[in-house]
Amino acid sequence: MKLLYFQAGWCGVCHEKGPVVDELARAAALPLETVDWTTEEGQTKAIGLRINTVPTLALVDGERVRFRLVGKMITPETAAHLIGMYRPTNGGGGDG
Repeated sequence: MKLLYFQAGWCGVCHEKGPVVDELARAAALPLETVDWTTEEGQTKAIGLRINTVPTLALVDGERVRFRLVGKMITPETAAHLIGMYRPTNGGGGDG
């Protein structure tokens, strides 16, 4: 799983949420990819994942979006809760 952060240079909320997203990725020990909404590659990725606005933080597992947070919904508390819900646990009868 990884976090994708869709943002644009002209977006004030994107700049505001950028440090929050960086800290969330570090705390969750998940890879973070920042996707520039204004590039063709960014638009292609957004369309493929049905991302329609910036900023959007999405937890992606393969090609499946587990959750997405948009705009002011991107808070440490909300993201940590959702990451905890979708992240595999390390215990309880697994391989090790």
